[in-house]
Amino acid sequence: MRKFLLSALCAVSLATNHAHAALDTNLIQKLTGLAGTWNESEGVFKVSAPRTDVKVNVDGWTMPPFMGLTSWAGFMDGKKAEAMVMGDLVLFQDEVNAVMSAALESGLKVTALHNHFFFDEPKVYFMHIEGEGTTAAMANSITTALAVSKAIRSTNPEPAKSFGKPMPNENSISAAALEGILGKGQVKDGMFKWVVGRKTKMPCGCEATKDMGVNTWAAFAGSDDNAVVDGDFAVQEDELQPVLKSLRNERINIVAIHHHMTHESPRYLFLHYWGRGAAKNLAESLQRALLVQKGTAFNIGPADYEQARAAGATVVDVCTAAEFAHGHVPGALNLDVNASGFAAQASRLDKSKPVLVNCHAGIRGARAAALLKELGFDVKNLDGGLNAWEAAGHKPAK
Repeated sequence: MRKFLLSALCAVSLATNHAHAALDTNLIQKLTGLAGTWNESEGVFKVSAPRTDVKVNVDGWTMPPFMGLTSWAGFMDGKKAEAMVMGDLVLFQDEVNAVMSAALESGLKVTALHNHFFFDEPKVYFMHIEGEGTTAAMANSITTALAVSKAIRSTNPEPAKSFGKPMPNENSISAAALEGILGKGQVKDGMFKWVVGRKTKMPCGCEATKDMGVNTWAAFAGSDDNAVVDGDFAVQEDELQPVLKSLRNERINIVAIHHHMTHESPRYLFLHYWGRGAAKNLAESLQRALLVQKGTAFNIGPADYEQARAAGATVVDVCTAAEFAHGHVPGALNLDVNASGFAAQASRLDKSKPVLVNCHAGIRGARAAALLKELGFDVKNLDGGLNAWEAAGHKPAK
């Protein structure tokens, strides 16, 4: 028995040492520039960055970073990739969206955005992130996100208190133009509001619908050339990242990501947004995000994409001509989804064959997939786009 116990202990020790060795903690510290701690029992290496650059008062009390004002990222061995990272970034209002864009563009997912305090000055937000990839890629993603925050504070030591552009004194939104983009809405005192419902089942068996709060909406105020839009997207979990990326690509600010219900099926998350600009441009930005949301239903991974391609599906790259020339899936046609003639050109494709679409990151591809589906095609979009396809080991043609 003693011999068996010793062997078992040695095996556990070797497994633990292997787990620690498999995760290159020195590389993580080098790339992030942050000291970390190793939790042997959990197999997690955690780095942290206290926010000491700005004093935060909560209810009149200066809060030490130890009390929760510390950005952190935990790394562990991945299952599908070399490493998995999760974390929480402590951000001020004027940092949130720039950091979110940097995180999304560097391969991280943004999973929540909310506050932790009342009566805080300046206001503090917490952005939760996660990701899978090589250890170096995940460490660099954290470094990139934190660097954006640091650059903003280096330029403006005091967090901004507004977006900087004043609103008109009276509201005068032209509803007809917005209804032509989004659909029928409500008009009140020069403002316009559009709502579309979704459905989910609650634990009681009741169906929660639009007027029970399961909806996406947009409200416009100001003037046609100087407007604000605020609202809420109701998204299922697989739709969250594509919609976030689409809205940030359109320079729409994300102000919260959270849930409104518990134990509903399917599960919904809600992302609240705020945009400034010409009313028509804002409506078109939202419409593009809605198409991306709809198009995610047709997403498939690189393996399934290649299987369908080998079976003879039509492959359409929806990037610009310059992007297509730089690299594309062999045999693909090029139809730029942002070009004015996209629908007319796409309608001439062979409807007897499935259509595979891709862009570089999957966002324009999802939008194109939704449009092609409306034209009657059997369509699939390459989830993650050409970037994911290349990461799976495939070589583009040029």
